[in-house]
Parts: sequence; C-alpha cells; structure tokens
Amino acid sequence: MKKYSIIVVTFLFSMLSIGSCDDFPVDEDGLLITERTDCYVGSFDLYDTDHQTIIAGNAYVDTLEQVIIAYVRFGAPVHNLWPRFSLCSDAKLDPKITTWVDFTPSKLNIEFADGDWASGYASAGLSERIISNRSSFPSGALKYTVISGNRKVRKEYTVLIVERPRQ
Repeated sequence: MKKYSIIVVTFLFSMLSIGSCDDFPVDEDGLLITERTDCYVGSFDLYDTDHQTIIAGNAYVDTLEQVIIAYVRFGAPVHNLWPRFSLCSDAKLDPKITTWVDFTPSKLNIEFADGDWASGYASAGLSERIISNRSSFPSGALKYTVISGNRKVRKEYTVLIVERPRQ
C-alpha cells in the first residue's frame, strides 16, 4: 500500500509540474522564455587550456557602458581561451560559447600612469579612464550580446583584454 501511494504522489507531482510549464514557452535552445527583462553580465572570467584563470584579480564589468575589461597576467597567451560569463537570471548569451576563443583582437595596448596598479591589481580609475576613451578600443574587439529572459531586450557587451605590466 505504501509503495502504491508513493507512485500515485509521484505521478500527480509530475503532472502538476508539466502543466505549470505551459504558461512559459521555450526558445530555439530549449530554454524557458520568462517575463524577466533584466539583461546584464554579473561577472566575467577567462580560462586557459589548463582550466586556470588568467585574469589578475577580477574583471571590470560596466553594465551601463556595456564594457568588460579583463586584466590578464603579464605574458599570458590570449589566443586560446574559454570565456565564462555570469549572467542575470533567465538571460542567455549570443554567440554561444561552444569552443575555445581567440581574444587577440580584443587586446588593448595602453600607457599606464602612476596609481593605475596597486598590489598587482588594476585601480577603478584605470578602468574608468579606459572606458571614457572609446576611440582607443580595438576595432575588432569581441562583442557578446546578452538577451533577457523574455527575449525582447538585447545588450551588446564589448570585451577588452589589458595585459598587466611586468612588476
């Protein structure tokens, strides 16, 4: 009798779960389309072929200007990396990450000033100075589009790679 009641409860629960998904359709990737309009990158990281991060500290993500600046270790190769985006709930990324990516076109060469680096990490002032000078962005910088949960809001982020100076 106990076994029979477990089967009935499991069946009823599964039927309720299936029925509640009818309110939200799925997109071409099989992901649920929701009512969320949030559309932003929370954090960003780059992994090399050894599955180790090459970023020095944390990447700088500016959600208003839609720019990501990844400060990488001096001498780190940027031609064969796996990007890792942390997105808001229900959002998705275009293009999808399906293979190793060459970030060489996103590499930004800049002149550093005193105070740009403290204890091996980039200052907020450096990131703001880079973003304020959009004309210095590489023309071939990689761009990724974040698409909201309702699939109506799209925001394109430019990814820049800055190599930390040798210290």
